[in-house]
Amino acid sequence: MDIGSLKKQSDLSYSIAIAKRNALEKAQSRQIIVYNEHIFRADPHTICVVRTLKETLDCFFILDTNNNPVEITDPSDFLSKLIERNQESLNSYHQMYKTFGNKGD
Repeated sequence: MDIGSLKKQSDLSYSIAIAKRNALEKAQSRQIIVYNEHIFRADPHTICVVRTLKETLDCFFILDTNNNPVEITDPSDFLSKLIERNQESLNSYHQMYKTFGNKGD
């Protein structure tokens, strides 16, 4: 390999790494959800906490992203919305991620 092809490969690898990072940040920002006038992140941690609390309580308090306590009176609805937003963002990220493998070809 000559220096030109090494530089081209290096530039391509760098571009793909930046694109992956940006796609992940976009997916994480799409996980933000507003529920009962409070902001939550539909990430695995929040989903797990809500699912666990829902199993034993009909109504509970949880902290939003600003650390404000929020009463959740309909845990099933809240959990459903969290999972839906999480999967929407991850599906979008997956679609973008698949294109990165093709760029190296």
